[in-house]
Amino acid sequence: MPSVFVPNGNAAASEESIDLPLFDISQESPELGKAIVDAAAKWGFLWIAPSPSTSDIETANERTYDLDEATVNNVFDISRRFFKDAPIQEKTACAIKHNRGYVGMHVETLDPTKHKRGDFKQCFNLSGPDLSSGEWLQPLPTTFQHEDAALRDFHDRCRRVASRILRLIAMGLAIPDVDWIARTHDNAPNTSRFLHYPTLPPDTDYDPEADIGAGAHSDYGSITLLFTRPGQPGLEILKPDGDWAGVPVFPPKYHSSTFPPVVVNIGDLLSYWTNGLLRSTVHRVVLAPPAGKEHSANGSATNRSATNGHNHSNGDTGSGAADRYSIAIFVQPHEDAKLVPMPSPLVADRAEAFRKEVIGHGGGVTDADGMKTLTSGDYLSARLKATYGAVFEREKR
Repeated sequence: MPSVFVPNGNAAASEESIDLPLFDISQESPELGKAIVDAAAKWGFLWIAPSPSTSDIETANERTYDLDEATVNNVFDISRRFFKDAPIQEKTACAIKHNRGYVGMHVETLDPTKHKRGDFKQCFNLSGPDLSSGEWLQPLPTTFQHEDAALRDFHDRCRRVASRILRLIAMGLAIPDVDWIARTHDNAPNTSRFLHYPTLPPDTDYDPEADIGAGAHSDYGSITLLFTRPGQPGLEILKPDGDWAGVPVFPPKYHSSTFPPVVVNIGDLLSYWTNGLLRSTVHRVVLAPPAGKEHSANGSATNRSATNGHNHSNGDTGSGAADRYSIAIFVQPHEDAKLVPMPSPLVADRAEAFRKEVIGHGGGVTDADGMKTLTSGDYLSARLKATYGAVFEREKR
């Protein structure tokens, strides 16, 4: 299958930052849907506020916020305890299988054309419970077993947020049935990916020209919800002009300094389904070098303190002294969903011009014509096989 070439996938951390459009989705409307579609068409990334701003406090009871700071903080604490405190035996007992479970350091290579050694991160992919039986679809590590209720609650909350976003996108695309997109995701468990990018020690062999936290890639499904932590930047997106720009943890003058907005980005399936109207933007995660050592664009060391190029207010600074944690919620249609044309006049207008466009970046991509014969599950499996290699095996049904 063809691959989109990103010539600067291994470029040094960007000194430029970009402020994404920010939305409060606590009340749905066609106008809000159109604004979200416009933002997704331009950038492929946007922010949503998970909590009311000070000016909205009086009307907060009339709005729907499915997330709160205590809930998200608790889930991050569960993730930290697993990665930092759990013995290796607990992790490897739940090793990755069928895209579920533990992924060790360097196992995943998101951009194999630029990075021969695997990404500098460890992960745990937790598929949501079966929506019929309520049973988990995979073995859980002991740390997670002790937090069963909290993890179920978090999955439920994120599912409601994702459904709301998909309805708003349908409104923005002028689809008469505003539940059309969301309904294709019924009975499809979302996947929570807990991510840990460890601190680089002073004697690390990390080479910024050859290694990366998460290589340049596009996401595979419909949308992704990304939760981040104050003071832990690293996400960069590829702008339309081909240069990288860092995404700060907080927007300017944001109403909270402790509870960041949720990053939302469009995945390849939804980009394909909208004939490229919604942009599936290539992105990556760069690591802060050890404290006191920063690598310039040519890989040479300097004595500047490490900021990863993302200096912002609200305590949003990067330091080589801190591990980086994030949680990505991958939302995709049911595996059997056929990628039939979306009933939107905005999408239909782009059909012919989009036929030969390549969808996504990284291994396992294909063009729009090739996707017509695939189900959601076919496409996702091809991408995962290219990412994990022999580690991935599609689940037999």
